[in-house]
Amino acid sequence: MSAVLATENKPVDDLPVSPLEYAHQKYFVQKIKVGEDFLGLPRLDVFAALCADKRVLHVGCVDWPITDLKRSLHLQLDGHCQLDGFDIHGEAFSLMQPHLKGRLYSDWADVTGPYDTVLAPEVMEHVPDVQGFLRQLDAVGAQRYILTVPDAYSCFRRHFDYNSGAQTFVEVVHPDHNCWYTPYTLTNVIRKYTNWQIDGMFFFNGISLLVVASRPEPAAAP
Repeated sequence: MSAVLATENKPVDDLPVSPLEYAHQKYFVQKIKVGEDFLGLPRLDVFAALCADKRVLHVGCVDWPITDLKRSLHLQLDGHCQLDGFDIHGEAFSLMQPHLKGRLYSDWADVTGPYDTVLAPEVMEHVPDVQGFLRQLDAVGAQRYILTVPDAYSCFRRHFDYNSGAQTFVEVVHPDHNCWYTPYTLTNVIRKYTNWQIDGMFFFNGISLLVVASRPEPAAAP
């Protein structure tokens, strides 16, 4: 996985790659590098490889309100890394904790770390305050951040339909989601609200975008 990430942080070629670039003013045309390296790979395999042997804080760890121990990503990752979890739905902790080695938190004030990696899969689309959420993740002080969000582009054909006769729009989406993301809007909020370096962005799991970001190295002392 590290070899993949090492090649992703490159500038996008200025040459046109889409007819859209000829149809719109350049100011409105955003070009984002998105890799296909994880296409077809099982979700767990990708997360396990990215988190292997790291100290990891898994944000959104209980899959509320459909917590299922047999399908729990948190339980499946527990054998691959030194894993703690954070979720605002602490009512599910009693169900999960007997099966875990690490700790579970529902209050950011209790999260002490240190952590190498923060993993937040399919969480950001739920939060009411994206800026506050990203700043809270940054405050954990990890070196690497792995985020996934539902991708409007990947989901377009299978999740949206408009019936003109009935004037009805049908959308297949989790009822708690506040938004869909795209490669540009995900990049934009990360750049606006953090100082992270985006090391790679990838189409992931058939419906999502996965971004790997890192905290900049501190400036050397004079």
